[in-house]
Parts: sequence; structure tokens; C-alpha cells
Amino acid sequence: MSQHLESIKRICFETLGLTAAMGAVTVVAAYHYFDGFGFESARAAVVFSLSAIFLSAVPIQIYIIARVAGLRADNTVLFDKATRDGLTKVLNKTTFRAEVEGELRHLGRRRTDGQSFTLLILDADHFKRINDRLGHATGDQALIAIATTLRRSLRQDDIVGRIGGEEFGILLRNAGFEEARLVAERLRVAINGLTVGPIAQPTRLSVSLGGVTFQNAMPYDMIYRAADANLYKAKRNGRNRVDLANMARLVRRPGDNTGATGALTRELAGTVVRDGGRQRAG
Repeated sequence: MSQHLESIKRICFETLGLTAAMGAVTVVAAYHYFDGFGFESARAAVVFSLSAIFLSAVPIQIYIIARVAGLRADNTVLFDKATRDGLTKVLNKTTFRAEVEGELRHLGRRRTDGQSFTLLILDADHFKRINDRLGHATGDQALIAIATTLRRSLRQDDIVGRIGGEEFGILLRNAGFEEARLVAERLRVAINGLTVGPIAQPTRLSVSLGGVTFQNAMPYDMIYRAADANLYKAKRNGRNRVDLANMARLVRRPGDNTGATGALTRELAGTVVRDGGRQRAG
């Protein structure tokens, strides 16, 4: 809003300056045309011309401001259509990935501040059953209800996007393992309180969440695969649950120059190095 007001103020000042310049040109031209302002008629003509210029500037300014406001609104609509999912109004898959990759690049530049991030992947349980039994319109209602709950429950600077049919991605900024676990559990409980379908026979929603907490900049695909593996674990272990992995304490093996990226690769392969000791993932 402040940027919009600044733009309008700048346009008003520019239009006023252009009007003043036109008035100055009119005065100079009239002076030379009438050979001075000694005649009353010359002075009257100049006053009339200046009045016409400045009075006409008012509707011109109003028109320009209205056009700029309209174009800004149109651009906002187009931007939302390009970056947001049309059904749930959260970020679409492409924009979500771009936003997360931007955070990862920023994290790579900071390197040593110890800030933690958590990537969560949330998937609606038995969603195909809802579509098949209650219809796709009800399935859409379920997705909208889930997305609305996510937007209401998360902080404004967290990133939320729809990254698949019934799958949502969430990047929690400044969230370590314990905080992320509490947030994920709160989301699970909130969504489990939602119902869709006929009032007489409502269907309760549930979701499974998988995630990974990290402090080092790593490729998006690698972090996503780690979070997705934990989502699969949550599904395999009964659904309607949360499974997280803490990659923030991964360390290098001697002679391993790939750092956290190499450690996460080993995690996906089944072996994790935490605090210098080996553990089997799973």
C-alpha cells in the first residue's frame, strides 16, 4: 500500500512539473508574440492560457491516477494467476520451488549464523477415496479447507504451496527440529478436526506429514527427497501422523568434501552420520 501511495504521489508531482513547464513555455511564447505585456489584451490572453493549462491538469491527473490504479490491479491479478494455485490460492508448485530455492541461496551466503529451516510435505490421507465416494467437488472443498487451515495456522513469513494433487509443501523459516515437530503436529490436529461431505454423514479429514530440518544450503531436490521419504514413512506407519528427520547435526566423514550434501545423500541411501557416530536410518 505504501508503495502504491508513493507511486501516485510521484505521478502527481511529475504531472504538476510538466504543467508548470508548459505554463512557462506559454509565458515566454506570449511575451515574444505580443512583444511584451504592455497591452491589457496580451496580459488577459496570458492569464487565460495559464488558467486553461493548470485547470486542465486536474482531470488529466485524475485520469492518470485511475489508469495506474487499474493497471496495478490488473497486474496483481495476473501475478496471482501466474504464481498461485487457482483452487487453493496458495503458491503453485513452480513458485513454491523458486521461493524455497531463493531461501537456500540466501542460506548459503550466510553460512554460519546457525539458523534452522524445516521443509514439510503434507499429503491428504485417502484422498482418492474421497473423490471416488463423494465426488471431485467435495475433494476440491477438502483441498480448500486444508489450504485455508495452513494459511491461518502458519506465520506470515513461512512459505506454503500446493506441489501436487493433494500434496502441499511448507518451508518453516527459523524453525529447528523441536519447533517444527510441534508446528507439524498442530497442523495435523487442526486438519483432523475438519469434515467434508453431507452433514448427516460427514467425512473427517486427516493428513500425513514428512519433513526435514536443516541448517546448511543443499539442493532443493535433495531436501525434497528427504522430506518425501519421511512422508512415505508416515504413510507406511498408519497415516495421520508426523515423521521428521533432523539434518541440522549432520557432520562430514573424514575426507568427504561434499559436507552436508554428502551427508544427506548417505541419509537417503540409508546411512546417517550424526555427531561422529553411524546410525541406520529407518
